[in-house]
Amino acid sequence: MTDTTRNSTMVDRLILPVGRYTGEFFPSVGAPMKYNSLSIGRFSTTIADPEAFGVWAAAHCPVDRAGETWNRAAVIEAAEQIGVADPNRFIEEFLEEGLLLEIDPDAPDVEDFAQAYRVLPLMVSLGNTPDDPLHYGIGIFGAAPVLRLPALTHDVWQWSSTGANLWEVCTALADASARAEVADAREHNPRFVLREFLTTLPLLVGAFAACLDEARRDPAQPTGGSISA
Repeated sequence: MTDTTRNSTMVDRLILPVGRYTGEFFPSVGAPMKYNSLSIGRFSTTIADPEAFGVWAAAHCPVDRAGETWNRAAVIEAAEQIGVADPNRFIEEFLEEGLLLEIDPDAPDVEDFAQAYRVLPLMVSLGNTPDDPLHYGIGIFGAAPVLRLPALTHDVWQWSSTGANLWEVCTALADASARAEVADAREHNPRFVLREFLTTLPLLVGAFAACLDEARRDPAQPTGGSISA
């Protein structure tokens, strides 16, 4: 691999935060905040260092920066803007601890990522509109959509909690598309479905419309439903 190829690959790698934010914790009345907490799988984790939490927060791609690749350079820039002196140090620690992920959507092993994690929707679908029937809104009832997504990525997001992992959901949707004879045959391929969804996942996570969580590993736990065409 040439240096140019290596640098290009690093630039294209997405940074994604893991965990659902569950808020600040104050130990008593009038006491200062002790830590920020996250839920990952069946456990809770805490981040006491404000700079460390700033880096985890900076890993969330802002909605107004749609179209950008939310990579390490973007996270460092965002963290520095809120006063973090050495963001890369925390990025390395969080990558080691699993609070951040760095993935290449085009890598041959991206399926491994999709099998290890699941996506949990945190907002509701607001449907499409007569003016734009090919895109679906996501947000909260009574308010304008936070995001509008193409039908395919919207469907992955909407069904994401029904599978044990993201790959299972992409496979089910690809199978449903094939059975329904969807005109775009690429949608019959789970790797294509996954790749399309990953282009939108940083925005979904950044808008707190979804979060990344560990894959569900209890085979006895129901998946919550099936996907039909």
